[in-house]
Amino acid sequence: MSLYSLQEVRQVFEDRTVLDIDNLEMTAGGSYALLGPNGSGKTTLLHVLAFLRPPSSGVIYFQGQKVEWRDSVLTGLRRKVVLVDQHPIMFSTTVLKNVEYGPRMRGVSARERRKAAEECLERVGMSAFAHRPAHLLSGGETQRVAIARAMACRPEVMLFDEPTASVDVENQAVIDGVIRQLRKDKGVNGRISIIFSTHKPLEASRLAQERIFLFEGRLTGPGGENLLSCDIVQGGGGAVCVVGDNVALPVQTSRSGPGRVFIKPELIGLFPLDAAHEETTEQGHVGEILQMTAEGPNIKVLLDIGVPLRTLLSKDEARHLDAMVGEKVRVRIDPEAIELA
Repeated sequence: MSLYSLQEVRQVFEDRTVLDIDNLEMTAGGSYALLGPNGSGKTTLLHVLAFLRPPSSGVIYFQGQKVEWRDSVLTGLRRKVVLVDQHPIMFSTTVLKNVEYGPRMRGVSARERRKAAEECLERVGMSAFAHRPAHLLSGGETQRVAIARAMACRPEVMLFDEPTASVDVENQAVIDGVIRQLRKDKGVNGRISIIFSTHKPLEASRLAQERIFLFEGRLTGPGGENLLSCDIVQGGGGAVCVVGDNVALPVQTSRSGPGRVFIKPELIGLFPLDAAHEETTEQGHVGEILQMTAEGPNIKVLLDIGVPLRTLLSKDEARHLDAMVGEKVRVRIDPEAIELA
C-alpha cells in the first residue's frame, strides 16, 4: 500500500529552491532514512510530509489520496502523522502531562490518556520522571519524552528529525532501541511507518529498510554521499572539476563554471602509501582515514583527501590494506568513477 507519493514537488523560500523532487514513493509500513549534508532539504521534506507546510508547487498523495492543503483536511491528516523535532519544546508542566497532551487534544478520556502516557513513558525508560517538571530535563531526556508524547497519539506515521544528533551515548542507545521496536508495532492500519533524517550512515543502515539521499534539495540515489559541488575549469590537458581544498578531478565536458560531481564509491581504490611519495601525484591522491565502519559484508571508509570521500572495501581488501584510522593511504579514483551530475 502506498504511503506517500510526491510528484514534481518544489519548495522555494525567498527565491531559493530548497526542495526539488520529481518523484518519490514510500510504502506504508516501511522505514526510511533521509541522508544528506546540512542544507540538503531533509528537514523541509519532513515538514512537508508532516503536513506542516505546503510545497510551493507539485502534488502529494497520502495513502492513495491527493492532499488538499485546507485546514478541514489537514486536521485529519495531522492526527495520523506525528513529527518529533530535533530540539523539541516541553510545556511548563510535568512530564506526564506533556505526554498526555496529544490524547487530550483528541478527546481521549482522562483515564485512558493517563494509561497511554504511562505506557509510553515506560517504553522510553522515563517512568521515574513522570511527575518532574519537563522543562528541566536534559537534552537526551527531553528527546525521549518527546518520542513518548508522539507515541501516545497512536499515529500511523512517525517522523523524526535527527533523533540522536544532540544527545549523549546513553540516550542514543535508548532512542535507537525505541525506533527499532516501533518498526515492529502495529498501528490502526497495519505496521507503523517510520521516516527519520540523520547524518549517520551507520544509524541509517541499522534502523531503516531504505535510504533516501538528498543533496541541495534533490534526490541523488545511493551515491549521494559522494556528490560534491565543484568548479569546472578548462585547460590545455582538458577539463578538471575542482572540489574542496583544490582537489582536481579530470572530467569529460566542454562546459565551465559551477557544477556537481558524483564519485562512485565502489570505483575508489585504497593502497598502502609509498613513503617516498607524500604528495598527490599522477598515481592518485594521499588521503587520511577518518573512520572505518562495518556495513554488511563490506567496510565503509571515510577519507579526507582535501574533501570528505567515502568508499567501500571488502573485508579481504581491508585486511590487505592493513591501515587504521588516522593513517594515510594512497587513493586512486578510476576515471569511470567520476560523473558530472
